[in-house]
Amino acid sequence: MADDSGRILTIHLLGGLRIMAGDEGVAGLHHARLQELLAYLLLQRGRPVSRQHLAFLFWPDSPEKQARTNLRNLWHRLRRTLPDAERFIDAGEATFEWRSDAAYTLDVAGFETALAQARDAADPLPYLEQAVALYGGELLPGSYQDWLLTER
Repeated sequence: MADDSGRILTIHLLGGLRIMAGDEGVAGLHHARLQELLAYLLLQRGRPVSRQHLAFLFWPDSPEKQARTNLRNLWHRLRRTLPDAERFIDAGEATFEWRSDAAYTLDVAGFETALAQARDAADPLPYLEQAVALYGGELLPGSYQDWLLTER
């Protein structure tokens, strides 16, 4: 893989997952579970998420050993697909955490910020227009995980 350090990731979860590394699209994130793991880490950005929690969240009906193996395999695929993944995701022994200080933009974060600014502004219209411009559709459409339905 080419050295992508210094490239900013532009990530869209609203209306479907789309990622740009600099000027280039990131391909290979077509698998639903891969998208869901990435989305979950992004929505929990800046907070560590235990591997055990993720294993049971994504494979609730699997035995613990199998769920953990599935998570390791999924993390391996994500590392191969996401440019310079370790720069964005801290994969500790017991946790994963999307690094909030990494060089990325996230449409969901911009949308949330615009709505918060609209609530506090004397003239909310510019912020509401910004939120509308960022809204590309529902969060990760086509995925029906229980946790994702709650996030929507």
